[in-house]
Amino acid sequence: MRYFFESIRTRAYWRYALFSGEAIGKFFAVMGILYLCVDLADAFNIYKKDQYSYFGLIILVVLALLYVLSTRRPLSRVSYKIPQKDFAVEVLIGDLFKIPGEVIISTSSTFDTDMASGLIAASSLQGQLATNYFNGQTMEIDRQIEVSLEREQFTTNEKRPGKKKEYPIGTVARVSAHSKNFYLVAMSHMEENKNAQSNLKMIDEALEKLWVNLASKAEVGDIVMPLMGTGRGRVPYPRKKMIERIAQSFTDAASERAFSNKLIIVVRPEDASKFSLNLFQVRDYLGQSLHA
Repeated sequence: MRYFFESIRTRAYWRYALFSGEAIGKFFAVMGILYLCVDLADAFNIYKKDQYSYFGLIILVVLALLYVLSTRRPLSRVSYKIPQKDFAVEVLIGDLFKIPGEVIISTSSTFDTDMASGLIAASSLQGQLATNYFNGQTMEIDRQIEVSLEREQFTTNEKRPGKKKEYPIGTVARVSAHSKNFYLVAMSHMEENKNAQSNLKMIDEALEKLWVNLASKAEVGDIVMPLMGTGRGRVPYPRKKMIERIAQSFTDAASERAFSNKLIIVVRPEDASKFSLNLFQVRDYLGQSLHA
């Protein structure tokens, strides 16, 4: 509900709701139907166009606008099924942790978890994972990460501010809590200034390895993931294009091997509002750009 009210206050919503080609087409189509009704009413002497033409036109315009707006309400989720395939991509405005499925969380190549020193922000997805599912205790998360990564190759990097074991981009560690699986995927490097840095090449590599990992280890179910890299990864890339990039990567992987029937990309409500993300446009964008 909060996203709904925030959306209708944005210029992007009104531009798409009233001034897009589809909205204008609907407006004139409704005007035509209403005017036909007026002609019929005039023919049967129910309404006289020549007597009330000015006020009648205003009423027709208002009714047409109300109809168009009723069909262009802000959306909180859109879904696009890949043609001739058994999987779909859904984009949802909401809380990543409240959506059923196998949850993906991006992390650094050192899989740092320390919140006490400020290395990991409590408001980040990793911080929320620790707070909501591990009572803020990161020791159990570290234990599960170590077990999950025990067969993975790593190098030692003494320049990293937290953990010194550095794993290749795309390495995945699984942790579980409350009958829910979380997959931490390395898609950034923790710099000496304690800021995570990533780029599009790293994200593409991380996604490619992530799908392979999920295909071999994860349960076959819905995959839930955030817009990787656009937050603390500091990748200067538009949200709408990042959605398409992630969706295309999933589509390519799912076309080669069956590991999930649905990818759910979750966008935080504050990000959707701040960056004027319009799900009407996202749905059209996916329909035009995705290919399998």
